[in-house]
Amino acid sequence: MVFLLETARNILLWGALLVMCFSFDLVAQDLPVLHSDLLTVYYDNRAETAALELLDLYPAVKAELETFFLWRIDFRPTVILVSDRSRFRQMVSNPSFVAYALPSRGLIVIDQSRMHVQPFTLRITLKHELCHLLLHRYIPVERLPKWLDEGVSQWVSDGISEIMIPRRTRVLMWASVTGNILSLSSLNSRFPDDDRGLFLAYEQSRSIVEHIVVNHGRNGLLNLLQALRYGLDYHEAIESSLMVSAGEIEKRWRSEQRSWMVLLSHAVAHLYTILFMLGALALLVAYVRFQIRKRQLVDEEDVSSPWGHR
Repeated sequence: MVFLLETARNILLWGALLVMCFSFDLVAQDLPVLHSDLLTVYYDNRAETAALELLDLYPAVKAELETFFLWRIDFRPTVILVSDRSRFRQMVSNPSFVAYALPSRGLIVIDQSRMHVQPFTLRITLKHELCHLLLHRYIPVERLPKWLDEGVSQWVSDGISEIMIPRRTRVLMWASVTGNILSLSSLNSRFPDDDRGLFLAYEQSRSIVEHIVVNHGRNGLLNLLQALRYGLDYHEAIESSLMVSAGEIEKRWRSEQRSWMVLLSHAVAHLYTILFMLGALALLVAYVRFQIRKRQLVDEEDVSSPWGHR
């Protein structure tokens, strides 16, 4: 039964991917295009300025990623800029996405209408999505866990992802407190579809990559990626590059999420929200006490009144 469900899910995913690729071909047929030696950009009439900006930004972004990974970007990506938000939403599975990449086609699709909404900019979004293409250029998809792919892409793009998470949403904090953190094995090939699960998967991916860098250094992360590139599977790559098992990495990270320092940092980040909630709670307690005291006074008046007993 589990096998049948998994097979059906894979068929649906591949079907959705084929539909997306076909829709991109249809979109690209009707769009103006700009070319350079390094990049091809399709854009609609409202995104010409952004398309020219992309061509200008790309060489520096490309150089930054090549310097960081020491891997060459020896391919010419294609970017589709969509300024019509409703049209972009027809291409994605969740309206929270502002961009995404299809590594098998060297393709990046960006919702231009949201590139001026904090924290997204055209440059940082391009860097994030190009990182996806670069990772998949050298590491086969079956050896690159999705959480690692996403976590690394967020880390090199200053923690910015490709989905718009509400600013006050800190699902990782609440998952840490309630013990509802997702297992990394569940994030190896796909992320949840629901908003909460999707947001949590993105936050976890960034957090555990940051944990690896803090505890094993930038070179530890790069060594892990190199090991994956040269043929080791994920568990072998972790052990050879970080000298610790994948299970132990996850165990230490989970323990760190429950530490007082991490919980305190979450509390500080949400200080105003916490103070507001405490103030509201204090007001509620005061109101309840007032009502109780008011009831007591009424009862005392009834007892002392000559009409209190018949």
